[in-house]
Amino acid sequence: MVAWYFGPAGLVQLAHFQNLVTFITLVPNDGINRGVIKYLAGTTKQSQTFRAYFTAGFYLTLTLFLGTAVLLFSARNYFLPYFPRQLSWFSLFIGGTLLLVLQSFFNAVLLAQHKNGTLILVNTFSALAVIVYVAFAIAKLPVAYFLIGYLLVMGSMGIIALPLSLQGLPKKQLFTFRVSGESVKSLSKYMVMATSVVLFSKGLEYYIRDYLIRHFSMEQTGLWQGVVRVSDSYTALYTAVLAFAFYPKVAALLQQEQALQLFVQNALRLLIPVIMLGLGLVYIFQDYIFTLLLSSRFQAAKEFLPFQLAGDFCKLLSWLFANILVAQARFKVSILFEAISALFYFGFFHFFTNIYQLAGSPMAHFAHYLVFLLLHLFYFRKLITA
Repeated sequence: MVAWYFGPAGLVQLAHFQNLVTFITLVPNDGINRGVIKYLAGTTKQSQTFRAYFTAGFYLTLTLFLGTAVLLFSARNYFLPYFPRQLSWFSLFIGGTLLLVLQSFFNAVLLAQHKNGTLILVNTFSALAVIVYVAFAIAKLPVAYFLIGYLLVMGSMGIIALPLSLQGLPKKQLFTFRVSGESVKSLSKYMVMATSVVLFSKGLEYYIRDYLIRHFSMEQTGLWQGVVRVSDSYTALYTAVLAFAFYPKVAALLQQEQALQLFVQNALRLLIPVIMLGLGLVYIFQDYIFTLLLSSRFQAAKEFLPFQLAGDFCKLLSWLFANILVAQARFKVSILFEAISALFYFGFFHFFTNIYQLAGSPMAHFAHYLVFLLLHLFYFRKLITA
């Protein structure tokens, strides 16, 4: 809908906006909450372990949110050049991201308690609310304020997860200001790993998009962003499958080496042909997909698709192995792989864009994730061949 009403330039603003949201939400979501799920799973609601990690996770989330919000506000001249400078806009943005962060935390609590049906209901309700908002507001608001409304609706609808997450829990004991140092230390390892993703992945994505805008214009960059948006549409589904089906199972099998090997190998046998088939269908039906997901104004972007799909194949497979590293709490290895691949991505990006201009960006994407996949394949060579 954004692509249809606001065109390529609007799609770039959407991507930049979501990048800003990610800067605030990624470490709580992919760091703290991963740890919360791991340590709460298998514990009883009344246990000391449950109370300790719930309390530590909640206050770490709030502390990290406040610190990131202050940092973003201090550097707003760099991070917000394409959005209104008014304090009111920034305040609404911060309020919406706070709601998202809290929603994600309480969703993690639901997931740790294996309340998957409740979680699906909450997410479905939120998605329907967003669809209704988009249908009524997209043609009536400028893109910057439309995006703020979109953020607020997403966060507000997630509040319904709060009473469901806390149902049957000892609330007074959970929200005490006494926080376990051991729990904070354990969760901090997940925070460090997720911070590396912000620095070496999301931060680099922001830099690359900003570079393309400054060197090729907002409209041209929007065509490339259209291909990335098509990619995001199926990678989001894949990420959800990993989060809800793959990661919890891996975490549960960490102490059973042979069972873990069998599970990972079976997952690869299933996922490799499925990924290849899915990406092949995207390429075959690219005309319909670009028109359906974007608009006819993005047909010129199809030249970027082959290298994007090749890179996505490497990315989707590498994310499976990256989830294993997270479950195993091998944070140094994960950070090292992120840093190495980011360094290569930075070099590939400037090399290919200097030669092929805007078309070099998806080439760099492919080379980047090929390196990332090879690093993981080498590290897990015994797991996948035993």
